Amino acid sequence: MFVPISVDTKLIPLLGMPLRQSFSARMQNAAYKSIGFDGCYFPIEITNEHLGNVVNALRWMNVPGFAVTKPNKVEILKYLDELDDLAKKMGAVNTVVNNSGTLKGYNTDGEGCVSDLKQNGVDPANNTFFNLGCGGAGKAVCFTLAHHGAKNFYVCDINESAEKLAEELNSNFGPIAKSCRYSEKEKMLKMVNASTVVMNMSGIGMYPNTNETWIDKTELNHKPVCLDATYNPLKPQFLIEAEEMGCKIINGLGMLVNQGALQVRLWTGHPEPYEIMTAEVNEILKEMEV
Repeated sequence: MFVPISVDTKLIPLLGMPLRQSFSARMQNAAYKSIGFDGCYFPIEITNEHLGNVVNALRWMNVPGFAVTKPNKVEILKYLDELDDLAKKMGAVNTVVNNSGTLKGYNTDGEGCVSDLKQNGVDPANNTFFNLGCGGAGKAVCFTLAHHGAKNFYVCDINESAEKLAEELNSNFGPIAKSCRYSEKEKMLKMVNASTVVMNMSGIGMYPNTNETWIDKTELNHKPVCLDATYNPLKPQFLIEAEEMGCKIINGLGMLVNQGALQVRLWTGHPEPYEIMTAEVNEILKEMEV
């Protein structure tokens, strides 16, 4: 999509590495066009090494804000002036708002997922959550669920990140989380079977490894709600098999669109253009099938 640039155009970069696979630029620019906002969202591949130099330059440019993705979501904290309360608790930022040179950090990743869960009838306060994958996305989602009243978590990963996430949740919200390693299969399956919402934030099953899953579908016979952060494919193997077992399934498309729409509101002040952004992502996915 060609976006004409003038001296008045608001520039909104995405800072991370790698970025070639990101849908965000097309999704954001479609939203700006639909709301009549003179803005241009574009990727800048940058790692931690030079992040500070780039951020300090953006601070004084015609930049209402910018997005941050891996590997910069924690490193960015060093260069911000203020943090939203929830971003401060989780220690990670994916969205920065620039107010005349003052930079404030937010995290819309978790809010995007929680909004999608609520739209699908999942009340955080009345469910027990199992989360596989305790990296940036998993951490943001669990912190935001706890912020919205969730009281019971089981978190799992291949390494110590699960224990660390459980400790941070318990430190910030009270004794609400227990952890296990992916190698502790029996313990993991007991946690899954004790949960009403099972979430895959690990990346297992995303393109190109679309035939992979992380659990035998028979372990889902208690019919939890099953969420997978993957949106390429729209129905990863975990969700295919969960649906076969009669589970309600939710893919990552709503999470992607919701978090991006929240960014639009923070940067422009316009209401979230969910429908336009969803349509653009669906168009990208159709193009990828050709």
